[in-house]
Amino acid sequence: MRAVLKTLALLAVLVLTGGCAERSRGDTDEISRHISAILQLPTYEHVYRDVVYLSRERAFLIFKTMDAEVLFAINVRIQAGVDLREGFSVKRRREGVLVQLPPAKILLADADEESIEQYFLKEIGGGIARLEYYDEINSKKAELIEDAVRRGILLKADENAGLLIRGFLENLLGENVTVVTLREPAR
Repeated sequence: MRAVLKTLALLAVLVLTGGCAERSRGDTDEISRHISAILQLPTYEHVYRDVVYLSRERAFLIFKTMDAEVLFAINVRIQAGVDLREGFSVKRRREGVLVQLPPAKILLADADEESIEQYFLKEIGGGIARLEYYDEINSKKAELIEDAVRRGILLKADENAGLLIRGFLENLLGENVTVVTLREPAR
């Protein structure tokens, strides 16, 4: 969320400073330079609170030599937006400027280790290694990314990117700007 707010603040500053300057029609190369300075534009994010349970047992013959369990919760941020390094285009038309952006994608899946809240821990005969915690969290990230995509994070990120780029360029240029997302052909 902080990265999205920083990006929005940066764009707001650019819009405000662009609004104070003399508006010029600018050629497509100049407009492209303004857009490409952004590189990545995170435009939407979900924050999940996920509960993780790990259990490990070891036995020798019929005797348990290790019994370890842990239950904890962690916040995972899934951030989506457009990566302008993948290419975009700017075209002048009679009715204004057309900007074609790459489709949104997942830019970040980050587990906030400071948000870990442990509910239960049992370690008899050994414990669960820290690496196992991280492996389980990483597998949860993949599930959460799938859930975020199912819930429309990429569509919302596309929509927000279009609104931000259009607002920025309309204020900078003083003319109509249309922003479309280039989708990959269906397979």
